[in-house]
Amino acid sequence: MIPYTDPHAWRIAMDTSEATLSAGLGSGDFDGSFYLSPAGSLAGFTLRLSLPGAPELLWESVSLEGGSEVRGSSRLLLGGRAARADVSGFCARVPVGRSGDSYLKIALAAAFSPLRLRWPRWRLRPVTLRLFTEIRPAESS
Repeated sequence: MIPYTDPHAWRIAMDTSEATLSAGLGSGDFDGSFYLSPAGSLAGFTLRLSLPGAPELLWESVSLEGGSEVRGSSRLLLGGRAARADVSGFCARVPVGRSGDSYLKIALAAAFSPLRLRWPRWRLRPVTLRLFTEIRPAESS
């Protein structure tokens, strides 16, 4: 089992990670931090997303609740504008073979108001931000 209280014992598996915005607004690279409880449940995150042709997005939540199903409030910052939305998803421990090792699979989603973010007028549907990632033991490749 990964000792989640030691940040050097685990890493974000970027090769299995993806952040996307709905309706063709793009997907891109991200970096940031995940905050895990000692038991390995997701307690919060701060992520910076780089999207082609757009300012950097900052998506964060510091008060997620739940075990394998997570929920809470999140905030999206874009060029001095901020919007809040509920975030939900899961953080599941995935066993690896018979060794007893495991990793965490995380999926999160939140739908933000395009009016709060001042998206163009034609963009009236909510802007959905989705994240898929894995947290693996540091020695794993």
